[in-house]
Amino acid sequence: MSTTALVKTTWVELKLFLREPGAAFFSLVLPVLLLVLNGSTGGNERQDAFGGAGLIDILIPGYIALVIATFAMTNLPGVLATYRERGVLRRLQATPVRPWTILFAQLLVQSLVATTGLVVLVALGTTAFGLRSPEAPAAVLVAYVVAVFGFAAFGFVLAAVIPTARTTSALSFALYLPMIFVSGSVMPREALPDWAQRIGDFMPLTYVVEALKQPWISGSTNVTALGLLVAMIVAGTALSSRLFRWT
Repeated sequence: MSTTALVKTTWVELKLFLREPGAAFFSLVLPVLLLVLNGSTGGNERQDAFGGAGLIDILIPGYIALVIATFAMTNLPGVLATYRERGVLRRLQATPVRPWTILFAQLLVQSLVATTGLVVLVALGTTAFGLRSPEAPAAVLVAYVVAVFGFAAFGFVLAAVIPTARTTSALSFALYLPMIFVSGSVMPREALPDWAQRIGDFMPLTYVVEALKQPWISGSTNVTALGLLVAMIVAGTALSSRLFRWT
């Protein structure tokens, strides 16, 4: 795979993503609006209910998880399903740009979008709402990288098994919307009723939130959450490699 082709394809895919107002809003703007709303009304005073952390300290890892999941579950499968329906992937097989280049470009765009969201959220949270620095920044970084790749693998599986672009959009949002509300990515899990927390236990996004939040707040590593996300990478890569259709 040519590096030049990968860079050019990634640049094109990034511009196409930014031209989609809905995709850019849900991936980058919505988490910032939620941060401003909650930071303005709730502040970041330490609370016993959050283990001595503040509301913003608890919410920021969740909002970073929200950025990761939004691109991987709503944008990535839709783009690939559309390319397959329109024959873009098939036509690429007759050009020097191999179809795999599209998949790597999508992975790079996912990483760029997630990292942009992380930087904006942390900068705004720190300067405007007193976000405390992570207790274990290296562990947070490791959890972030594993989460990006884990959810990208999940998105590739969705793109592989859902037949059409229209169906992809409907099913992706059917999974995505309930998941974000019970996982702790838009509100603290500590504020959810028990039944919602139990449902959240079965959602992969919950483990992204916990993998980021625990080292941020307490400085310890959530080994279970990290292990599940690594398993998502391995299983998702294997499944999507076996099931993905170019035509």
